[in-house]
Amino acid sequence: MFSSVSLDKNPPVDPLIDEMIQWGKRFHESGYVQGAEGSLSFRTKLGFIITGNGIALDILTRDTIVEVRGVVSGLNKPSVYTKGKVEPPIETLLHSGIYEILPEIKAIFYLRAKDVLKVAEKLGIPSMDAEQPAGSQELTQQAVNLVKLNSNARYFVLKNHGVITLGASMSEAGKLVEEIQNRAGSSTNLKPIKK
Repeated sequence: MFSSVSLDKNPPVDPLIDEMIQWGKRFHESGYVQGAEGSLSFRTKLGFIITGNGIALDILTRDTIVEVRGVVSGLNKPSVYTKGKVEPPIETLLHSGIYEILPEIKAIFYLRAKDVLKVAEKLGIPSMDAEQPAGSQELTQQAVNLVKLNSNARYFVLKNHGVITLGASMSEAGKLVEEIQNRAGSSTNLKPIKK
């Protein structure tokens, strides 16, 4: 886990926030998420904006998101520096680690995606070998290693946790979520996704 350090309690301001809110509502309406499952983020000039901890994606507002301005490793646990009224989600280190190694990625969507988890191997989605505790540095490190080993892939399975999609935009990441969900929902003719 990590310690959260608030730099500013005012909500972040960015023209792309409304698009992230719309993706959250769209995923909820499509049944891809329930309750507070998942986290969405996009890169900013100063870090990244991410959905707040424990906030359901269908009720996102400008007050329920937070900007992560920096992550600093500490002796015991990392410190996450934020701007906003809410705490960052448990997946913050995961988002940060991926942004750090892939500068071309501008959006990361993490969803529980239970249907996809069941058929990920048949679909050929790169997956972590072992389950790690949610929000842990071990989970982040394994996910980062998986991304490095599959540098052309833009979707990954975190064993027994969920699915991550990466995009050069939120639109790209969101459409990948929908593509994977549609393929997982089709019970016949499952073919691996082309990378």
